Amino acid sequence: KMSSGVSGASLQVQRRTWDIDEYQRKADERRQEEEQADAASKETFSGSVVKRNPLKGRDADLQIDKMVGKTLVISSTSHHSQTGGYYCKVCDCTVKDSISWLDHVNGKKHNRALGMNMRCERASVEAVQARLKSHKPSDRKKTTSDPFDERSALEELDARIDKLREEEEMEKSTKRDLKKQKRDEQAAQAKEGLVDGFESMMGFAGFGGKK
Repeated sequence: KMSSGVSGASLQVQRRTWDIDEYQRKADERRQEEEQADAASKETFSGSVVKRNPLKGRDADLQIDKMVGKTLVISSTSHHSQTGGYYCKVCDCTVKDSISWLDHVNGKKHNRALGMNMRCERASVEAVQARLKSHKPSDRKKTTSDPFDERSALEELDARIDKLREEEEMEKSTKRDLKKQKRDEQAAQAKEGLVDGFESMMGFAGFGGKK
């Protein structure tokens, strides 16, 4: 019975055939659609490349804490720049917290809108030397302070240091005197207690005119 069932099932199975012409027609249509899309994209591309400036540092304050402690009334007709958060005029968008605001102003979209790419300009040797020279303490003193004022400030600083040293020495001397006085008092008390104990042990405490 099993052999007859298997043979009957095998007789009902037919080999699957493919319509080659139908699939070839579909492949040709898809190829034509892709070619038309490529041609349309080439027509829309003008061929001009926008040159952007290198990334530069900000010279304006981001004012992250400008709304701290303030109250803002928001209505349904308020512009989205007045709905709370941080509003970017360049990108015309609003973010709700300071972390998102920093991510936005440091991001690619915002800097591209400002006409910059995300590549930093390579610094030259002269620029690095000028920057280091501007941070030298001697140069800052020469440009921002008078030599006479600097000398008087140093003299005042030396006087303050001497005064602090004198106060520290006086404080140490006072502490030493207090410690010595305390040790003398403890020694006197110990000596007095030792004498009283010796007299009591020898029976001298009963001598006297006590009644």
